[in-house]
Amino acid sequence: MPFIAYADRSGVIGFGLKSPPEALPIGRHPDLDRLKTVVSAVARRAYDNKTLLVPGIPEAATDKDALDALASFTRRIEHRLKESES
Repeated sequence: MPFIAYADRSGVIGFGLKSPPEALPIGRHPDLDRLKTVVSAVARRAYDNKTLLVPGIPEAATDKDALDALASFTRRIEHRLKESES
């Protein structure tokens, strides 16, 4: 069963075996460490320097802007995961 990286409306990224109902998936991979490494390389860090954020979501003025930022981020994650398999 693959692990899932997901993000909520505030842009906070989490990892688990399934996405919570209030979040949308942004990437899947059978190796949790690999998934975290790829997501961490592309994500933005919050002020606490620990929390990972999807760039563009926290400052998005509308839900559409937030979804556009999420879609762009998801494409980048998928691309990097495919690259790491080669």
